[in-house]
Order: sequence, then structure tokens, then C-alpha cells
Amino acid sequence: MHENVLIESLDYYGRGITHLDGKIVFVKDALPEEIVDIQIILDKKKYSEAKVIKYKKKSSKRVDSLCPYFKKCGGCQLFYYKYKDSLDFKYNKVRSFLDNNKISYDGKIDVVENSKPLEYRNKLSLKIVNNKIGFYKESTHELVEIDKCLIASPIINEVIKNYKLLNIEDGELTIRVNSNNEVLLIIKTLKNNYNIDIAKLKEKVKLVGIVYNNKCIYGDDFYYERLDNKLFKVSFDSFFQVNPYITKELFKLVSKNIDSNSVVLDLYSGVGTLSIVASLKAKEVYSVEIVKNAVLNGNFNAKINKINNIKFFLGDASKIVNNLNVNFDTLIVDPPRSGLSSMTREFIKEKMPNKIIYVSCDLYTLIRDLKILDGYEIKDYKILDMFSYTYHLESFVVLTRK
Repeated sequence: MHENVLIESLDYYGRGITHLDGKIVFVKDALPEEIVDIQIILDKKKYSEAKVIKYKKKSSKRVDSLCPYFKKCGGCQLFYYKYKDSLDFKYNKVRSFLDNNKISYDGKIDVVENSKPLEYRNKLSLKIVNNKIGFYKESTHELVEIDKCLIASPIINEVIKNYKLLNIEDGELTIRVNSNNEVLLIIKTLKNNYNIDIAKLKEKVKLVGIVYNNKCIYGDDFYYERLDNKLFKVSFDSFFQVNPYITKELFKLVSKNIDSNSVVLDLYSGVGTLSIVASLKAKEVYSVEIVKNAVLNGNFNAKINKINNIKFFLGDASKIVNNLNVNFDTLIVDPPRSGLSSMTREFIKEKMPNKIIYVSCDLYTLIRDLKILDGYEIKDYKILDMFSYTYHLESFVVLTRK
């Protein structure tokens, strides 16, 4: 054990940083200026990881976690902070990333706050092991049993409270809920036969459908979501943002940055949410998505929102771009955490659209892509607190040609 260790700063994952014998040590649940006794739990050549044994001096910014599973679950890393302080952490993280990677941007970086930092998630994936429900402990397959998740919708927590009605011994349960509190359940398990008490479950929640091992066994395999007076059909396997409050702010930012009569290409478009927002100002929108159901949803969503200037394409954005004979001046990309593929980056450098709207949920791959797209400069950068109380953040970046 190492005693009276001073925590110097935080890393990008919300862990405390100190140095011992010339080696960096990452300390979970430790804040800058705290003095702690620590125990090394992982010792590598270049770094070590440690846990706190005792707090000798606590930070004035530390608060008691609202979540009883905070130190076990690992899903929300910033519950030791007040909400405003967690936003400061994310701001400093972005500014540090830009500076350390020598990416030039002297403009203001605004942080768009979550109007509901608790109970905001409309989707949650849980593990069921030996009839117990919860999350895997960080970096393990050890279950942390829970009876409630503070960042999830109250309706999701109602399902968790009644999960035994599903009669699942082992498997994975994904719960999706819309703004009308309607629930879609997606179950994955090795067992092909099911014994779900649907009647009792319907007494607890507004159940719109159950998908069991990719087969719809009750109701529908989709739900509808309404945001900003727009209606979206979302299939069980289609991407939709997990935070409806921040998504509304995202819509506003996209709309603000679409020029009148522009031609837009939207890659990784999901069920067409950003395509539909862009279409209200653009002359034409071309939308590309790899998930077949999402493309079907997108076409349907355009029709029900009475939009006729979007063309949808099914395919991997990494591969289909070279076959797209489209003249566009504005590009929207909202890729997965892996960021843009090398093929997509080359496509962008070849086409050189006037403007790129890059929505990113991973700062590492965003920075990588920005460095490669060296023909562009940052015009605007917003931090969207899509994932409150976690170290994750959503970046909204507008790029223009140099």
C-alpha cells in the first residue's frame, strides 16, 4: 500500500492521475488535490492502476454518489461530481485533446447541457445471469445486480423491477422506450423456447412488442418516436439517439448549419433523423445506411413527415461512397465509435465538399479523422452532454474548406 498519495489531475476516463517512482498511476474514484492511500491492482511496464483504500483529504468538489452501484458498475464514471462540474470535466477534456493533437481552433466551445441529466436514457442493455439482472462489472464478466438505473427512463426501471415476468435464466435484455412511455423489448438467449408472462407485463407497462432471438413474438418489432413535431419509425435493430432531450438540441444545430438550397449527403444515417432535419432547408438529401430495417424506416419516415427530397441508399458507407455519383456541397457524418473508415476519408478528400457536419460519440476517432482531413478547418465546435455522468460526450463539429 502507498500512503498519502496526492492526486494530480484526471485522465480522459475520469480516473485520478498520480506518479510513483517515475511511473504514471491511474486511480479510480479519486479527484485532483485529494490525498489518498492506494493499493496497486494492476502493474504494467509503463503504467499502473490502483484503487483507493482510504481518503486522507477529500476534494471540495466531491459529492456523495446518488447511485448505490457507482463503485461497482463502472457505467457512470462521474457520479462523484456535481452535474456542473462534470460538464467542466468534459470541456477540459475536449480542449486538451485539441491542444495535445495540435488541432487549431481558437473559437468558443459551448457545452450544451442536458435538461434532464437523470432518467434520460431511452435505451438500456442489461445482462441476466442465473435469474439475476444487472450490468457486468467494468472489464469483467462479473454481474453487478441492480434494481434501478438512475440515468434510465422510469419506464425502463419499471421493466427492471418486473424482469422476472420474462422468465429468462441467462441472456441479454435490451429495453427501448419512446416519449409516449411505450416499451419494446429485445431478448437474446441460448434458449429458443420462451415462457414470458405477457399478460402481467402489460399490466405494468405499455408493451408494443417483444423480439426474442431476432424474431417478433408479440406486437411489433418497431416503435414510433416523436421529436420536434417529427415522427420516426424505429425498428428494434436500428440506431436512434439514446437521449431525446439532447437530440432535440442536435436537430437545432444541424438545421442552423444547412444552407438554403444546398445538396446534402448524409452517411451513417440510421432511420433518417438528420436527413429529415436537413431536408427542410436543403434542395436535396442523399441518405446512406447499412442496416436494411433502418433504410426502410427512413423511407417510411420521409413519407409520414411529408418529405419528398430525400433519396435513401442501402449499403456500407465505407464501400458505397465510391459508387455514388452524387454532386453535393454539404456532408453529414454520424459514424459509430470507430469513426470514419479510411475509404470514407479518401472519398471526402477527393470530393472536398464545402462543409462537413461531423457528429461524433468518440473523441479519439474524431481527432484522428480531423488530423487526416487536413484540407478543412473547424468553424464551430459544440459539446453535447448526450451521456450525462459518464466520461462519454457527443461532439458537434462544423468543418469548412481552407
